[in-house]
Amino acid sequence: MKNVSLAASYLSLVDALSAVHQLSEFDLEGITEIELLQKALMSLVKHQDLENCSIFLLQDNQLVCVALAKHTGESRLQPVVLKTDQLGEIRVSVDEGVVGAAFTTASIQHCSDCMSDERFRPFVDSGLFGEVGSFISVPLKSGDAVLGVINVVHSSTDFFEYWHQHFLALFGNCLGRFLNNHRLLHNLERMVTQRTLELEDALTESEDLRQRYQRLSTTDDLTNLHNRRYFFIEGESMLARATRDKAPVSMLLIDIDHFKQINDTWGHTTGDRVLRLIADALRSQARAGDLIARLGGEEFVLLLPNTGPVGADLMAKRVQESIAGLDLGGIMTGYALTASIGMTSMQNYSSDDLTDKLQQLYKMADCAMYSCKSEGRDRRMFYSPNMEQTAS
Repeated sequence: MKNVSLAASYLSLVDALSAVHQLSEFDLEGITEIELLQKALMSLVKHQDLENCSIFLLQDNQLVCVALAKHTGESRLQPVVLKTDQLGEIRVSVDEGVVGAAFTTASIQHCSDCMSDERFRPFVDSGLFGEVGSFISVPLKSGDAVLGVINVVHSSTDFFEYWHQHFLALFGNCLGRFLNNHRLLHNLERMVTQRTLELEDALTESEDLRQRYQRLSTTDDLTNLHNRRYFFIEGESMLARATRDKAPVSMLLIDIDHFKQINDTWGHTTGDRVLRLIADALRSQARAGDLIARLGGEEFVLLLPNTGPVGADLMAKRVQESIAGLDLGGIMTGYALTASIGMTSMQNYSSDDLTDKLQQLYKMADCAMYSCKSEGRDRRMFYSPNMEQTAS
């Protein structure tokens, strides 16, 4: 009989070690905290002759039952694991009963006969532990920190032997460390995910700001046309392509006649509205590939690739007609706008500095535009050298 009893104890000890070993094989990265605890309970119930096991974790200064495993009456080989949402609100104060004592003292609490142990009385009416003879509550520890408790139950009194307590203490310490490692791992993952999201948001915001700054630095706020800065940067590129391809390029410098009268008579708000209408008219006339910009005030420019003097004059005529035909509406009904347009075309394809070449084209168009003004406005003229003599 002694040999049979020794053999049974040996087999129980081997089963206990198997339960501990199975803990070490859990994939902490691939499961949730609740799944980890459920798997741990399943392992414990399967490898030990235990009818009921539960885990309580510390939440808001209370011990809350988060997982429970028990054998069914039909088969002791297939324990049932209850999930958190099946347990209801089973809570225990940290200073209540044997479970609270295990948590606060960070030591094993053993009831060999639960019905006669006053510490177990708070659980008699809950039905959580079923038919209870013997009960052990073990702290789940990681270092000095107590994360919760694990409770094991058997219907027989005086069931648990001394080795059970040592095994359960080992199991509780291992599970406590695995639980803490799981939290550290997933907290780190959450931190990395959060930081990644924050970085992505920051990069998105930075890109939005960059694009906004780029728009502001190259776009006229009032008309949404390109501004002076963009024109002189992009204009150089257009001249470079024209020089390479030996293709004609023309420039139209457009100034709205007597625009100051509009601001003085109807105010700057009306003047701004009229400038937006002019910008729309220019956009409607420009072709794909044409560069259009507002240089400032009531002065606009068109740079026309693959366009010689004849095409430039036709474009200037359409622009004048489009501006003159604008319906200004409201209190300006019946008022007709006119424009003076100075024109010039690139006549040679030398390897001069492109910045100088663009500035030269602009100055010639500007000279022609002022000649239009001096000769009565509402006209278009090509640059000629004698205009500079007249201007001087």
